[in-house]
Amino acid sequence: MKLVLKAVPQSGRNDLAYFTGKPYVILDLDQAPESSDTCTFSLYNDQLWLMFSAKTGDKLVKQKDNRFVVVVNKSDIWIPGHYFLLFRNGDTIHRFDLQLDEQGAFSQQSVTQCTPLSDEDILSGALLEHGSWSYLSRTPGLMQWKRWLITRLQERKLNTLRAENLHPILAFCNNLLLASPSDDYFSRNVTLLKYLAQIKCEYENADCRKLYDPSRANPYEKLEEVFSNQSSYDKVLNMDLPVMKDRLYCFNHIWALFEPGWEYVLKKLVSHCPRCYDSVIFCGTQEDIDRLLERVPSLQSYFPQRNRLTVEPYALDDIIRLFFHEVEEARLQFSPEATDAACRLLTQRFHQGTIRQWTLTDIRHYIRGEILPAYTRRAIAAIQHGTAPKEVLEVIPEDLG
Repeated sequence: MKLVLKAVPQSGRNDLAYFTGKPYVILDLDQAPESSDTCTFSLYNDQLWLMFSAKTGDKLVKQKDNRFVVVVNKSDIWIPGHYFLLFRNGDTIHRFDLQLDEQGAFSQQSVTQCTPLSDEDILSGALLEHGSWSYLSRTPGLMQWKRWLITRLQERKLNTLRAENLHPILAFCNNLLLASPSDDYFSRNVTLLKYLAQIKCEYENADCRKLYDPSRANPYEKLEEVFSNQSSYDKVLNMDLPVMKDRLYCFNHIWALFEPGWEYVLKKLVSHCPRCYDSVIFCGTQEDIDRLLERVPSLQSYFPQRNRLTVEPYALDDIIRLFFHEVEEARLQFSPEATDAACRLLTQRFHQGTIRQWTLTDIRHYIRGEILPAYTRRAIAAIQHGTAPKEVLEVIPEDLG
């Protein structure tokens, strides 16, 4: 089995370590696959960032006997480092570990056949089936979330196996504590986490700031609405008995629970969830979560350590890839030299520790507050001095500051 992977620079230049380009994959198998209809290809970096995925039947996948050729249309920024490609044929999964060097060449480190319920099984199977995984995989700072998600899907597959063999399914804990520097970080990602983890229950999202309003005749009206639909009634032996529905409650802005007058709200939340028939997610800063557990020590037992997830500082890969995503959003076009120079500058600053705490807001400020004005001033001045307009359309290294 032999794999050749190339990232072809969009500019045609091969003398730059960092470049934008399209991947090109050639895979030669020892023999033709039994069923090529089920073959998939997926490439990840070491942050579980899904670079691309393809499958037989796509226009970009060509097969002749035991050879596959995959050309991906989407361009991406290629950063020297570790990558791995997963090739799946039915239930057989192979992992190719690859290293991209400073000259832009991939070398194969190893190839291994992966077992059922392995991380590679989940990444090339259950997760790859969901288009939403691509978005979550490309969200920086969520490595803990991705690891939790893989583990949860392994547990789900184990339960499927138990059910097929007439064993009772295991009840897993869905209670989560999600810490982030920003209160507004979670809504879309939490919904995706619930969807991708296949947590089969109703979803209730609540803003803690709105659960108590002293200006209303009933200041707890919103709080009562949150729990009003948690049970329905059914006739059993001509008696009305409550039938509990599994629900997932997600509470954000939990700092409001510690404000004066909110003691009843906190007590009500704790008395309702978590309980055996529903699950709860509390979202806030790490300081808010620590305060919550200190205020209500009994909650500690509901949240296993592995279910306490935090948004981590961005890795260097995250910063560079997010930087070029925002460059595209700002409608800027970088020259090949500027792409390489920007990556080297960000790498240098990252290792110096000056951008390790950067978030999306900081990246946007750098692009729109520094690079864009510098480029605009230079372009206008050049045109005024007689330079042809088409020669100043790209950002150059001098614009980076």
